[in-house]
Amino acid sequence: MNHGSNPFHNDKKIGGRIMNLWWLVTSSVYCSYSELKQRRCLALGWREIGDLERYIKEKKGWERQFKTFVQLKGNIAYPRDKRWTEEDSALTGVPTIFWNLLQIREGDYVAVIETGNQLTLGSIEVRGVGRVTQDAMRSYHFNEEFHHAHEVCAGLEWKDWDLAHYGELDKPSRSFKALLQDNDQLDKVDEAWGAITAE
Repeated sequence: MNHGSNPFHNDKKIGGRIMNLWWLVTSSVYCSYSELKQRRCLALGWREIGDLERYIKEKKGWERQFKTFVQLKGNIAYPRDKRWTEEDSALTGVPTIFWNLLQIREGDYVAVIETGNQLTLGSIEVRGVGRVTQDAMRSYHFNEEFHHAHEVCAGLEWKDWDLAHYGELDKPSRSFKALLQDNDQLDKVDEAWGAITAE
């Protein structure tokens, strides 16, 4: 059944809330899937923005303030820099990516798409999936030794996506940068995860 572009079609629940599938784009150059497996976490770039821990609050109405902090820190960190475009700087750009990262919850799944892999001749493919064991909002850590310094969900166990057993995992139809919540493939990922972890 095709649910179109509605990312909230799936009503699979965990602990009374809807379970989500998040898509993380990573790069074989800056933060490969192998690196994420070794670090056992999710991570985003924009290291120069610095540590965001003091701006993270589980408080009603805090979203706009958090995004504004990220926007200001980015504007200071990347003045006249092609890595921080007008689109990136907008509240709907990178600040929203960081806010979305913090919305990842225990029980959610994450699928990693890696770009720039020599084996795939530069095409993008799903490399692995993970099941989140702790809320991102409560597990944020800034680790400046890595290019992708903004870490969440420490202790995450990644499992390689096996094309031979589970087939191609259709990527979201919407274009996105870095991170997106889209549940169209949630049932397939959940079923595969059950089989993978039962092995």
